Amino acid sequence: ALWWAVQRGYIDIIGALGTHNNGQLIDPVRQFDQLTLRQLDGSEFHYGDLSAKWTLVIPGNGTCSDACRERLWLTRQLHTALGRRAQHLRRIYLSTELPLADEFSDYLAVEQAGLVVIQADARELAQLFTTLEPDGRPAFYLVDKRGYLMMFYTEENTGKEVVADLKFLMKQVGDD
Repeated sequence: ALWWAVQRGYIDIIGALGTHNNGQLIDPVRQFDQLTLRQLDGSEFHYGDLSAKWTLVIPGNGTCSDACRERLWLTRQLHTALGRRAQHLRRIYLSTELPLADEFSDYLAVEQAGLVVIQADARELAQLFTTLEPDGRPAFYLVDKRGYLMMFYTEENTGKEVVADLKFLMKQVGDD
């Protein structure tokens, strides 16, 4: 009888018990591919064409400020901290500008191997992310294996908290 009531929405078990995630859930989730995305060469980029992996998306511009580089460094460390689970995670830098500044391109080549760099229209990106982030700009987003923007993290989240979320999610969907 309890399960029937939960399924029908008469009892909000998540609301009553809360959740254990450290990031902020995005509700409703949105498809990452709803953005018009471009590769560095200007050709179309379709997230759905990539292999199914969890993805950390770091928004920025063509030069990437010091705070932006800190986020790139943190997400690289998070990727490494996952150990054997790292194969189930990718990182994407989502720039609002192309081409990237030469100095920033050099930095990416040397310091951020494996980072996928794509471009999105700044207005489209601002419109989508403004609707997702009522309390200011998040540091980065989590996209699930099916391509849904599902969670975001702010500067206040520690690396340990993000790794805990990632390990929990990967374990729940069998990526362990």
